[in-house]
Amino acid sequence: MKTWRVVPHDPLIFRDGKPFTATPGARATSVPFPFPSTLAGAVRTLSGALENGGIFPKKNNDALVQKVLAYPVAGPFLFDTRRQQVLFPAPQDALLVKLEPHDETKAQQVPLHPTTRFSNVLTNMPDGLQLVAPVETVKAKRHPNAPAFWYWEKIEAWLKHPTPATVTLSALGIHTLPTDYRTHVSIQHQSGTAEEGALFQTAGLTFVHAPRKEKRPDLDEAAELALLLQTDAPIGATMWTLGGERRLAAWEEQNDTLPTCPEEVQTAIQQRRRGRLILATPAHFTGGFLPTWVCEHPSGVKLRIVGAAVGRPVHVSGWDYQKGKPKITRRLAPAGSVYFFEIVEGDEAAITQFINAVWLRPISDEEQDRRDGFGVALLGTWNEKEA
Repeated sequence: MKTWRVVPHDPLIFRDGKPFTATPGARATSVPFPFPSTLAGAVRTLSGALENGGIFPKKNNDALVQKVLAYPVAGPFLFDTRRQQVLFPAPQDALLVKLEPHDETKAQQVPLHPTTRFSNVLTNMPDGLQLVAPVETVKAKRHPNAPAFWYWEKIEAWLKHPTPATVTLSALGIHTLPTDYRTHVSIQHQSGTAEEGALFQTAGLTFVHAPRKEKRPDLDEAAELALLLQTDAPIGATMWTLGGERRLAAWEEQNDTLPTCPEEVQTAIQQRRRGRLILATPAHFTGGFLPTWVCEHPSGVKLRIVGAAVGRPVHVSGWDYQKGKPKITRRLAPAGSVYFFEIVEGDEAAITQFINAVWLRPISDEEQDRRDGFGVALLGTWNEKEA
């Protein structure tokens, strides 16, 4: 699949599904990061429009809709244009806690691993699933400035060797995207004046990262951020809308491909027959927070999930243009969730095929969810001693 870079021209609005009506004082808020379905919808609308003179037909379009729905999309991923490096959501098996004395710029990084130390403790987890705990005693609280996205070089190191360490937060990654608030007013066509009480507010995501230095933004180090995605859809470089309020973004083909699975990770999974699945995008599983399709993978590899570090569920809905009604609200396993697995069936050739098929590809249970980009996965080692 080709890799595309989407560079926002303005702050982008990705609605959270809350009502946004003509009520005075209404606010349109955004989710912290766009869902895969938002980018998939934009890609498919663009491809359908390019096939029909620049406009996606609203009538007699059933065949076209089925055609564009079949286009696979993987992403989105955050991209730092200054460093020319992709960022991934912070893994849930990396606990960042405060140092003593407290340092706003640094944190103690502690890995989480499945453990059988609490085998006699009652839990509400499925049978056979072990608790996930820190590999060492932790007395401090979580660091409030922990990055939400990690640079690839840091993610790569974590996939290979998840070990305790003292880390500098600014070198690890970036925090959530800044929010741009704009207050609007409705204008009367006849008089050209503001309509009384018709004030509303929108909140969009600003794709700029400015590191803080002495509690102030360091504009010399500011970097423009973009979104990366992969797709087979026949689209071209253009300006196209993305998200709410029809904000513009530049779509351009990215020459550099996304990172491949490190050889050290591949070797470790083959030799030890176990590893970690890390979600780079939210995933939808029919069984709740646990995957099933990837555990019976078409490559012939069968997995057993031993432990899971999963954050709070995120909710996604949207508008079904074909049916003319809202989509069903669904709960997703959030990006950054980690699944510790053991390979119970599959030879070396099947494991190699499994690694190639899963790396940066969706692992959600339903086929259409995988086409939409839900559940894109990374692979990591699981070779440390039991916690």
